[in-house]
Amino acid sequence: MNLLFLKHADTILREPRVSLCLEEPDEDQEDWCYGSKADQGFEHKYYCGACERLMRDPVQTECGHRFCQECHRALLKESVICPTCLRDNGIVENGPCATLEKCFKDRAIAKEILNLQVYCQNEGCVWTGALRELEGKHRLSCEHRLRKCPFSVLGCTEMVSGPGLQQHKLSCIQQHLDHVLQALRQGLAKPEHSLTAVQGDPGGDRLPGDREEVQHELRLRVQTFENIVTVLNREVADTSNTLMAQERKLKEQEMMTAQLRSKIQQHEKSICLKDLVIADLQLRLDALEHTSYDGTLVWPISDFTRKLQDAIDGTTPSIFSPPFFTSHSGYMLCLRLYLNGDGVGAKTHLSLFLVIMKGRYDAILEWPFSRKVTFRLLDQSARRQHTVTAFRPDVGSASFHRPVQAMNVASGCPEFLPLTQLHANWHSYVTDDVMFIKASVDT
Repeated sequence: MNLLFLKHADTILREPRVSLCLEEPDEDQEDWCYGSKADQGFEHKYYCGACERLMRDPVQTECGHRFCQECHRALLKESVICPTCLRDNGIVENGPCATLEKCFKDRAIAKEILNLQVYCQNEGCVWTGALRELEGKHRLSCEHRLRKCPFSVLGCTEMVSGPGLQQHKLSCIQQHLDHVLQALRQGLAKPEHSLTAVQGDPGGDRLPGDREEVQHELRLRVQTFENIVTVLNREVADTSNTLMAQERKLKEQEMMTAQLRSKIQQHEKSICLKDLVIADLQLRLDALEHTSYDGTLVWPISDFTRKLQDAIDGTTPSIFSPPFFTSHSGYMLCLRLYLNGDGVGAKTHLSLFLVIMKGRYDAILEWPFSRKVTFRLLDQSARRQHTVTAFRPDVGSASFHRPVQAMNVASGCPEFLPLTQLHANWHSYVTDDVMFIKASVDT
């Protein structure tokens, strides 16, 4: 009987590997190796004195040396002298080396070996445990063990692991079909040749034994065809199951994709709404930063040169200031500035007006608005020679009555400052392209 020895791989290296003398595996089994979890190799007593691998079914001779049971039988066919004694210079002065005939099964050391911690060396397998568990259950149930291709009966020689079997089938379809075609050709050619030889014999001198041989060969060929059909049916069933599983996965993925798209759309809508809320809050924050509640507004007009040019070109004739209040529950006001003039001051003056806006507390305020208003164009130089204009509202004008729309018609000073004076004192009124206007309302 052939012996299969799984070699001990470098027991003194990183993770010591151990080997086991096994009986020749079944047709669908592959070679097995085991690795120990010890930092050093197993003790010397666990290894066979002949094959130097981890013992299987150990026996001990009368000289005290141990061997695998099959190794011991093989040694007996060649020699009766213990090779370990010879190797260890076991010849003594008073007698010969120990012989091999007398031995007994060493069950104690066998139990110790079966309790050794090993791991499966099949690529991709992470199993670890006692050797007895590996031998008893895991060796035949390991998904990563190498197996023969189902088309091996037709000539495929590949050995693949369980997880890779399906991939092998898909990638080698052409080769498998070639094997099937070759087998069919051989099966059809030989019986036909044999029948022709028997039926076409002109002399009719064929023996009955020849006919029996042909019939036997035909039966074998039929059996071969049946095996081929069985393999093909199994493969078709496996392929059909695989396709159905893939279709189910595809449908599940499509449903998941649809759900994700729906969620993305919902999130996009939510983000848009949040962006609107953030924009509104930003406007409110900006308004609060510039809002005054004491009837006074200091209005910085930045990028003044461009805004003046826009007013001259007619692109943006006027600009509005942020709103301000005479008190927390008072009038809501703002300023309107025509940088190139308006009305009688068109193209000659800066025109500055007061605008009464519709506020939350208008119902409890006194109307028409009659408080004195003062405008100042602030001089930013050290002289502080501000341009000041004041006026009292015309209570008969609709501009100072309670607002019906968002804001009333602006009213104020159409000839607030001549443009020639602005240009003459440009560096006093405009510094770093910023001009400041201050408005105050008597409270």
